[in-house]
Amino acid sequence: MLTKYAERYVLRSCSAGGYLGVNAVDQRIERQTSPDDAWIFHTHEGAVNHARWIGEVHGETPDVVKLDQ
Repeated sequence: MLTKYAERYVLRSCSAGGYLGVNAVDQRIERQTSPDDAWIFHTHEGAVNHARWIGEVHGETPDVVKLDQ
């Protein structure tokens, strides 16, 4: 389905107290304080899949949060 505005989702870690982003230098997943600096997904399905994969590896599944447009 095509929409006029792209949806935006980020991952939030409850234990780390922030949002998850990807470090530009070494591609590690790290905590960000602002959703503006977080790893952005344009589909809910993509965000959920990545949250599940992170949960499998790190033992805690982050929350998927939809950002206001």
